[in-house]
Amino acid sequence: MPRSATVRSASLAPEEAALADRLASLVANGSFTELTRHLLQVFGAPVSRRLDELIAAGVDPSERLMLVDTGVSTSEQEIDSFYTPSTWPEDGPQRPPDS
Repeated sequence: MPRSATVRSASLAPEEAALADRLASLVANGSFTELTRHLLQVFGAPVSRRLDELIAAGVDPSERLMLVDTGVSTSEQEIDSFYTPSTWPEDGPQRPPDS
């Protein structure tokens, strides 16, 4: 079956390249391309869907979205709560639900 491909390049710091190589060897038979595909399917597609939801809600991600790595695991409920469209200022500040 013929295959079309788009080539992208990445500039990585030495520690990032080492991490990419390690991940590729562990989960993608050493292939950076397969690693990239895997990461896009597992992480990129869900983020893309969330961004589409935000855009549909009137948020311009390029102006108002910031990705933060807190270093702590997050529950699905916390993730859903984070992405729930805000009613501020109509409903005033809301306290997060008690965990």
